[in-house]
Amino acid sequence: MKKYSIILFLVIVSQLFSKDPYVGYWEMPDGKVIIQIEKVNKEYVGYVRWLKDLTYPEGDPMEGIEQIDRKNPNSSLRKRKVMDLQVVGGLKLNKQGTSLVDGWIYDSWNGKKYYGSAKVIDDNTLSLKGSIDPWGVLGYSMKVKRVQLPK
Repeated sequence: MKKYSIILFLVIVSQLFSKDPYVGYWEMPDGKVIIQIEKVNKEYVGYVRWLKDLTYPEGDPMEGIEQIDRKNPNSSLRKRKVMDLQVVGGLKLNKQGTSLVDGWIYDSWNGKKYYGSAKVIDDNTLSLKGSIDPWGVLGYSMKVKRVQLPK
């Protein structure tokens, strides 16, 4: 009986300290944006937490102004700041437990929302996919890297 108690204890402790492979800070391939993916209830969501250029660059009509969601198709949302903007939502673990599906990804640079999915490649690499169709046939995948949030 004591042996089973120890095994049960070890299983419980390992579950408490197991790390969710999707949760963390992820840098986009261009190095200009870091998003934070969190698990809220049974869904994964993501927010912009770092921008290489917080303000619009020289030559932009809005030069020097903090970046906003200016291309959002909903004109009432165009003044939202890109920093802390939710750009990933509704992702759920599939039945096999191998990927996140049935969510959405928002690209504030073009104001478009895509069907979203994600899959762990390794401990520090995640494949994010945005598609114009719900089956993921017509889409674009990008590899994002786990990072620490810069200070």
